[in-house]
Amino acid sequence: PYRDYQLQERLFLRKINAYMDLGMSYLESYKLAAQKVIMPGASEHQLGIAFDIVVNYHAVLDYEFGDTPAGKWLIENCADYGFILRYPKDKEDITEIIYEPWHYRYVGKEHAAIIQENGICLEEYLENMQDYYQVQ
Repeated sequence: PYRDYQLQERLFLRKINAYMDLGMSYLESYKLAAQKVIMPGASEHQLGIAFDIVVNYHAVLDYEFGDTPAGKWLIENCADYGFILRYPKDKEDITEIIYEPWHYRYVGKEHAAIIQENGICLEEYLENMQDYYQVQ
């Protein structure tokens, strides 16, 4: 799950180069790459608070993982262990990252339960955290 800066940089640059190979400009490629691979220095993998999950029968990081038995179990049970699906479907406009049914982040059981119960992403939770707690 941990990625050092150099690995994250290689992954990011590889994605930029792939888009440039398709004829896009550097700026276009950079913008698209940033939606699929987090910029070096900003990755949750570098912080050690997130990880990608695959299973032996579906070892690819793709959308279909969310439809596998493992993907379905994770989304239903992750909060029981303090984890959230970090980049949920239909939240791309808020997270600015594509749907990643394989990417989970630890936030603690209490926070994970609130996020899951309300069908929100981490950004929405943090922005409106006061709404979920009564201030004494």
